[in-house]
Amino acid sequence: MITNKTIARTYYEIDHKGNSYHVNFYLRVLSRYDEEYDEEVPAPAKIGAQLACFRTAITAEDEFFKRIDKSDLTPQIQEADGRRDTNTSSLRAIAQAFAMNPGDAQKQSAGQTVLDLMKHYQLSNEDNYENQGSKTLQFCQAIDGSVQYTQAVAAIGATPFYTALKQANEDCRRLINQRNAERASAPQQKMVDLRKQTDLEYRDLIWITNCLAGADPDETRFSVLVGRLNEDINYYEKTIFAGGKGDEETPDVKPDGGGDDGGDTPKPTPEPEPTPVTPE
Repeated sequence: MITNKTIARTYYEIDHKGNSYHVNFYLRVLSRYDEEYDEEVPAPAKIGAQLACFRTAITAEDEFFKRIDKSDLTPQIQEADGRRDTNTSSLRAIAQAFAMNPGDAQKQSAGQTVLDLMKHYQLSNEDNYENQGSKTLQFCQAIDGSVQYTQAVAAIGATPFYTALKQANEDCRRLINQRNAERASAPQQKMVDLRKQTDLEYRDLIWITNCLAGADPDETRFSVLVGRLNEDINYYEKTIFAGGKGDEETPDVKPDGGGDDGGDTPKPTPEPEPTPVTPE
């Protein structure tokens, strides 16, 4: 049997976690029932009926979560960012090479000018998407607004790399803005409602399972299922729930370790729920 205290704690902790924790916990619960019951070994009628309701609820939540968390634009953003990184590195390497070569004083000065400007705007491939985009935009605006800087780039033969850098940055910023607008269009209240529905269906499912397990003369009939559910709750208590508030989702990250400002859909503070009671 799953005890009242454990059930109540699970409800509270999951309610206060971000969407990914919420979805993943309930998908794990669903997988435990699917391991126990199938066409050859069907679930008892009452469990089967409630399991179908729970499956519908968590599937709807999972699908909507994927919509607000994932985007078809992400691979395009990564590709544009890769081009931006490559051309930033190339432009820096060329500027450094000329700045360190005393053979041509004019080109050495031009290389140092471009290098100093890149340092001034702190261009770094390690930055997150949005910060790198903003800094690169300012860098490009400085070059385009100054004859001196434009000539310096041309003097070291770096105009093609600068042009490609500017285009890649424009592409990356445009795609990120498009993805942000896409995410913003997803109604946040819908995710809140879907979470509540999944919570309700889960509670009924556990309540029915406990009822049948407690009333069945064969104590081993539900032991494997209940044991697995308890193992999962214990796992979450020791690893996930014990990790602090846990309100933040993992944002998208650049392959080189940076990240963007994408994250989880904000949640309102959940309403207090009554402690469920396991039937005698």
